[in-house]
Amino acid sequence: MMTRNLTLFTLLLLAGATSAHHGSSGQFDESKSMEVAGVVTKIRFVNPHSYVYFDVTEDDGSVSEWRCEMRAATLLKRSGWTAEMFAPGTRIKIEGAPARRELYGCYVETIAIDDGEAIERYAQLESSDKGNVERASRLADGTPNLAGIWAAPQRGLRAPGMGAGMGPGMGPAMGPGRLSYQQSDAGVAASAGHEREGNPRFHCMATNIFQDWTFDQHMNRIEQNEDTIILTYGFMDIVRTIHLSVDSHPEHIEPSRAGHSIGKWDGNTLVVDTVGFSEGYLDGRNGVKHSDQLHVTERFSLSDDGTSLMRTYSGEDPLYLTASFDGRDEINISEAEYDPYNCEDLTEEIVEGF
Repeated sequence: MMTRNLTLFTLLLLAGATSAHHGSSGQFDESKSMEVAGVVTKIRFVNPHSYVYFDVTEDDGSVSEWRCEMRAATLLKRSGWTAEMFAPGTRIKIEGAPARRELYGCYVETIAIDDGEAIERYAQLESSDKGNVERASRLADGTPNLAGIWAAPQRGLRAPGMGAGMGPGMGPAMGPGRLSYQQSDAGVAASAGHEREGNPRFHCMATNIFQDWTFDQHMNRIEQNEDTIILTYGFMDIVRTIHLSVDSHPEHIEPSRAGHSIGKWDGNTLVVDTVGFSEGYLDGRNGVKHSDQLHVTERFSLSDDGTSLMRTYSGEDPLYLTASFDGRDEINISEAEYDPYNCEDLTEEIVEGF
C-alpha cells in the first residue's frame, strides 16, 4: 500500500500552473501532483462533487483519514460509475492534485480500485446515451414530441492542451459562458458586487436558464402536455413551466431565476417568450449581471429523427446591457433516468487532519 512520502505525500512539480475548475476557486493546487493509497471507509455520491473517504496507513503504523474529490454524482452515474465500486474495505490508489486547505485532501485525476488499472476521472465505463431510444417524433395531434430525458453529449478524456481538471465541462456545450456581453454603466456598477457574492454555483444556486441547460452535461427532463411544457434542469434543479394556452404574461409576476414563460408553436418550432426574472447573472464566473428587466426569446426545434433538440435564443436587458446577445445549444435524447441535483456542496467540509 502506498503512503505519503515526506510530509505524507509525494509532490511532483508539473510544467506550469493551470486554471482551476473545481468546487471552488483555488481548492486544489494543480501545479503539483501526488499519489496516495488506502482503504475506503465511505463514499459520498453527491452534487456538485462526490468524495471518496479512505484510511491511509503510514510507515509508523498511524492512520490518516483522507477524502478526495471526484465528479458530480449524476455525471458519474451517467458514465457508469456506481457507489458500489467504493464499498467500505475497497483498496484504492489515487493520482491527482493536493488540496490547498486540507492536509489530507486531494482532487482525483485517476483512481485504481483493488489493484486494477487506473481509471481516468472522465472515463465512460458505461454509457446510457446509446442513440437508439425508441420514441415517436410527434404526438397524436401532430405536435413535435419534446418529452424525454435530454443532455449535451458527454465529453471523454481531456482534449490536448487542456489543463488538469478542466475536463469535459469546457467544451462547446458551454456556449453561453463564452458570449460577450456589452454592459451599460448600470450593469458595470451592479456587477461590482460580484467579489462579495461570488459565483452562484459555489453557493448551490442556479446561474441562469442559458448556461445551466447544458452545463457539465447533466440530464434534463421535459414533460409535455396540451397546455404546458415543463423543463426540469439536471443542474441545480431549475424548473420552468412554459404556458401554451395563454397569449400574454400576467400583470403581476413573482420574480424568479427561471422567469415566467409563454410559448406557441410556429410550425415545428416552439417559440418561448420569458420575462419576470429576478436580478441574477448572465456569467457567474466573470460577474456579469442581468437586471429584472431581462427579456428572452427561445426557439426549440427537433432534428428530423427526433433525437436532437436545438435551441437558439436571444436576450435583451435595457437596464444592464447596451446590446442584445444571442446563443445556441443542442442536446440529445438519452436512455438515462432523470436524477435530481439536490446540491450538497462538501467543498468546505472540515475533516480530521485539516
